[in-house]
Amino acid sequence: MSSKSLILVIIQFASFLFFGLVGNIFASGYLLVFQILGLLIGLWGIVVMKMGNFNIQPEVKNHATLVSSGPYKIIRNPMYSGLLLFFSISVFTNYTLLRLVVLIILAIVLVLKIFMEENFLEQKFGDMYVRYVKKTYRLIPFIF
Repeated sequence: MSSKSLILVIIQFASFLFFGLVGNIFASGYLLVFQILGLLIGLWGIVVMKMGNFNIQPEVKNHATLVSSGPYKIIRNPMYSGLLLFFSISVFTNYTLLRLVVLIILAIVLVLKIFMEENFLEQKFGDMYVRYVKKTYRLIPFIF
């Protein structure tokens, strides 16, 4: 793992820890349904990716395969999409300026990891990955 990757992973998990310790992490009512949806999207991504491919760092494992089924047919980073949906609702329902700042930092970290990972995936899978990118969205369907 490169030092840049390590720093991004540390900030990512520090953000999770912050949300777990500061304020209520779960919404109530119908917004809890959207948080659960975020968790399910992320878990679906993990299940389809399979643990052998799964990696918390942007670097691609040597034996990795390109996954383009399940949620990966639409978005290339469903785990990150699920996390951002979950924590965005957490901040919305238990708002403080500090929680919003941490959410923004988390979003920036995840996007930086995505860009790094895309470079690694293109190096590893070449034209196959370039074709896949043209058919999918990075994080949010129809937007980004």
